[in-house]
Amino acid sequence: MRFLIVEHINQSRDTLKIFANTLGAMKVDTCHHAPDVISLCESIEFDVILLGYDLGPDKKNGQQILEELRSKNLIPRQCTIVMITAEVSQGMVLAALEHKPDEYLTKPYSLNDLNGRLKRCFLKKNTMLDIYQAMDNRDYKKVLKLCESTRIVNSIHKTECLGIKSRLYYELKQFEKASEIYEAYLGATNCQWAAIGLGKIALVKKDFELAINYFNDVVKSYPLYLSAYDWLAETYELNHQPYFAEDTLEKALLVSPLSVKRLKKYADLCLENENFDKATRAFSKTTELAYHSVHKQPENTLNFVEALLEYAVELSSLEVRKLSYKAFKSLNVMLKDFNSAEIKIHSHLLVSRLHHKIKDPQLAKEALKDAETLLHEFKNQITESGTIAIAKSLIALGKGKYADELLNDLAQTNPDNVEIKSKIKSLSDKSNQDSDKVAAQNALEVGVNLYRTGHYSLAIEKLNKALIHFPNHTGIKLNLLQVLLVSFDKNREKLNDLEQAEELIAQFKDIESNSEFYNRFTKINHKYMVIKNSLI
Repeated sequence: MRFLIVEHINQSRDTLKIFANTLGAMKVDTCHHAPDVISLCESIEFDVILLGYDLGPDKKNGQQILEELRSKNLIPRQCTIVMITAEVSQGMVLAALEHKPDEYLTKPYSLNDLNGRLKRCFLKKNTMLDIYQAMDNRDYKKVLKLCESTRIVNSIHKTECLGIKSRLYYELKQFEKASEIYEAYLGATNCQWAAIGLGKIALVKKDFELAINYFNDVVKSYPLYLSAYDWLAETYELNHQPYFAEDTLEKALLVSPLSVKRLKKYADLCLENENFDKATRAFSKTTELAYHSVHKQPENTLNFVEALLEYAVELSSLEVRKLSYKAFKSLNVMLKDFNSAEIKIHSHLLVSRLHHKIKDPQLAKEALKDAETLLHEFKNQITESGTIAIAKSLIALGKGKYADELLNDLAQTNPDNVEIKSKIKSLSDKSNQDSDKVAAQNALEVGVNLYRTGHYSLAIEKLNKALIHFPNHTGIKLNLLQVLLVSFDKNREKLNDLEQAEELIAQFKDIESNSEFYNRFTKINHKYMVIKNSLI
């Protein structure tokens, strides 16, 4: 056997090496840096990997290494992987288990315990060896044949083999054969995969209601079975129910908050659903968690800033400035790791938009100029998705003519691409929506200034007009509510002001405690209660 020991504490590494030798290891490799692990697994096929979770501050952890190894297909199925960690939080454990280590061992542990775990794994791997090798070689006929062998059918691994067999039938689009197995084991112990399988088949047949029922049943009965949430969310998306999809993934993230892939999907849905506050937080967290993982990509940061720019319409100047500095920092870090011309152009444009938000026109102008210089030079090197993203920022910066040129070139280059045509149309529609947002923001600022100077009636009039054009704008509602209460408190004969305030308060009945607006609403609502009590 060949062992790989991944551990950053020298003494622990040496102890495990001695232990591996007592088990008859032919060769034992040790390391504590993620690049070394990846490099070794690219050139050597290990039988056992003892993988420490904590590999030092600001380094890839064991879970992130395992995820990368899985994503790059660098470890065969017959390799035994034991995750060793002192971390026992539910979030961390579930995140690690999603990448399927064979065993999960918590510190402190005894070598006897590790020995027992390994022996159990070896027994299973030896029994399943032929099946695993056939799966790695994509010899599906052999896999099916081996899963039906007497040796397997009569073993303790029968259930796992049934799962393998049914999934293989599903992948081969032999849905009737897959359904026979799924239906036979539906509700059986440790066979949640049966309900998931039936849901997937229902999804293929576009029976969304049936698929939702199957996935929902698993979520309700087994709330830690995380793949059920993913399939349920995907079904809601395909059934044109993106808000339900968002809510489903939000619940999954409460159970297991450290899954970068799931978090990014959730962030995308929040952005699509225009829940910009949630999208901003989710993309920010995605950027943080993905930094040392296989999911590290510039889009995480770029989408964070895009979401923030949308969210900024609802925030105070102070809040916008605070979040903008965080965005500037994130963009600078991103550019150190990803510095293609396209990324630089996109980043400069976002920086320009941020400077506009925080009322710094000179720096906004300079960033825009830098972007235009690069765009002129590298225009032909920009991807299709990059062109659309850049055009969006150009429109936001008042460079609609330049954006139209880019989009027209893109449309002409892809005359039959329906998806690109749809994105261009959506961008055009959004441009009109953004104009409304700017108008709403301007009206909001005017209303606030009138309020500060004591012109309450004029402020109410201006904010009401803004609310007509942008009825879901939380910032406008809260400012209007505040002005109405102050206006009534100054003149108790203005009962219409109090009545409208009460109508607005009713709209905040479902506000969540983690909302950016919760504290402010709570303060305003307290003022309302004081006024109300004074009338009794």
